[in-house]
Amino acid sequence: MTVREVLEAALLLEANEREMLVEELTASLHGGFASDEIEKAWMEEIDRRSRDIDAGTAELTEWSDVRERLAQRRARRPS
Repeated sequence: MTVREVLEAALLLEANEREMLVEELTASLHGGFASDEIEKAWMEEIDRRSRDIDAGTAELTEWSDVRERLAQRRARRPS
């Protein structure tokens, strides 16, 4: 299974399942990934964003739009 396939499958999960997955993946990176303070701040941010999505108050952007904007930025960068 590729990373892309795993990501696509993960995005089909319910929000609370995705949150659990993020927590488990983050915990598996404890070999210097982030300080406890940084990890706590990220988890709070993830929780906040997840609540906003669930409440319908988040402004979501389609991946195709994000990908296009990134491609445009990359094209504008000097070589």
